[in-house]
Amino acid sequence: MDDIGVKFVSHKISKIRWRPAVSQSLRRSDVFATGSWDDEDNRVSVWQIPQDGGDAEIMDTTAGAAEAVVESEPCLLAEIRHVGDVTDLEYISLENILASSSTGTVTLYRHHRNSQTLAVMHQWEQLHRYGDQTCACTCTAARDEMVVTGGEDGKINILNIGQRHPSRTIAKADSCTINGITFLKQSEIITVNSVGQLKIFDLRLDTGDPVNTFLVTGEQTPLHCVDKHPGQPHIVATGNRDGMLCIWDLRQDKFPVTLLEGHSSTMWDLKFHPRNPDHLFTCSEDGTVYHWDGSAMSSDPILNPIAGTGVGSGGGMSVAANFSLGGATSHSSPWLQMEVARQRLEIKTLLPHVSLPVNTLDIEEQTLLCGTDGESIYTIHVPSVR
Repeated sequence: MDDIGVKFVSHKISKIRWRPAVSQSLRRSDVFATGSWDDEDNRVSVWQIPQDGGDAEIMDTTAGAAEAVVESEPCLLAEIRHVGDVTDLEYISLENILASSSTGTVTLYRHHRNSQTLAVMHQWEQLHRYGDQTCACTCTAARDEMVVTGGEDGKINILNIGQRHPSRTIAKADSCTINGITFLKQSEIITVNSVGQLKIFDLRLDTGDPVNTFLVTGEQTPLHCVDKHPGQPHIVATGNRDGMLCIWDLRQDKFPVTLLEGHSSTMWDLKFHPRNPDHLFTCSEDGTVYHWDGSAMSSDPILNPIAGTGVGSGGGMSVAANFSLGGATSHSSPWLQMEVARQRLEIKTLLPHVSLPVNTLDIEEQTLLCGTDGESIYTIHVPSVR
């Protein structure tokens, strides 16, 4: 069992996100943000995991430093009241945090690190509504200065950080709740919805219609979360109400290339490891957190001939060479090989004793963060991710 630390807080955690690492630095972030829900006084909070002998803002990326994360309890740096449940949370820079609300509003917060305070920089109010009634903004995604939002009303809003009002609204993007949204490319986004559809939108087009629509099954099982492979954006992972992990190849199929049974209830969040995407992490309503490890398949010369061609004795590409470009894999991804080699996929349970829902997670280097309805933040050291 991997090392686990726990911090008990006074509210249920709906979202948890690592702050980005300092650019061009060999060190990684030890700061993260959380959002709460189901409280009269919800909060956006910023935390730091201290390390003895380290810089106050950053931490070494050594195995010892990663283990020290578990032994060090997160310390609250700053927090601010948030109106409504925090439905999504994202760092868009080292100081700026974007949070969406069940009230339909999106707020941009700034973390002033000198004074350790959070302040509202801008709010886009009531972006999502049914007629005269506001409804939840369920998800956000950001790329450079552009922000996209999805909501219960099936609308997509395009925001610009420097503008007070949406630059565009796709009013009929969907006929049901949009549960997840992320950028696929510079001008393309991908959404998942409550009838089990995955849609691609090209923001350069004026029609507002999806350029492609994918479907899990004919049973309209809701999809609740989505993440794209960091090195191969045509590979996308989603989680559904039944706890199933779905892997899609957007180049060729209208249906998932792989369906993997895992959790016994709704999968609320999932993340590819940003630098080693052969590893994927998921969490669920049933209180479980899984580590899906496909790294054994990447080094299999039969399943992955590219990875099996070694340097030294006969030329060709080494296994190590496949993990260049900042960790993006150039070999055939193990996630597209699952149907022929499921037995090579290793699935580890990281939180076996949690009974209340685990709503959110995020991974940075070897440290996994989890937020729960048990009013707790878990830090888990995952040494198998290298």
